[in-house]
Amino acid sequence: MLTWVDLLALLGLAVALAWGYRSGLQGAFAGLGVVLYLLLAQVGFAGPWWGLGLGLLLGLLAKSLPLPSLSQGLEALLGSFGGLLLGFFLALAIWTGYPWEKTPAGTLRYPSLNLPTPVYDGVSQSPFAREAFRLAWTSPWLRRALGLDRP
Repeated sequence: MLTWVDLLALLGLAVALAWGYRSGLQGAFAGLGVVLYLLLAQVGFAGPWWGLGLGLLLGLLAKSLPLPSLSQGLEALLGSFGGLLLGFFLALAIWTGYPWEKTPAGTLRYPSLNLPTPVYDGVSQSPFAREAFRLAWTSPWLRRALGLDRP
């Protein structure tokens, strides 16, 4: 059964995909921004301010560059792909953004028991949140980009 956490993440994914389809090349630039952010995070430039700055810079470039005119179908395809990348990253950030903790046995507990009960229930009963956290934790690229190295 989907929880409110899943609905929030899937709504973000759907909105990003629809926006990418509608915006065309700007959506493609947004997907490129996600890829560039993942690369920059590997050298230590991770965090919300870096993501926001990169997004604003690529948005300005997409609006101000004289880009070639593409067919409507190709532009929608490129925008949809960029929106899909943006949406997946947003959904992954929502699913993994809740606190985690190390247990005395040295294992990880996700979500943390220190969360308020409604939030803990929403995250712990989610069919996607634990798997998304496991995926992000085992991938060094995603762990750095999502800031999971810091408890």
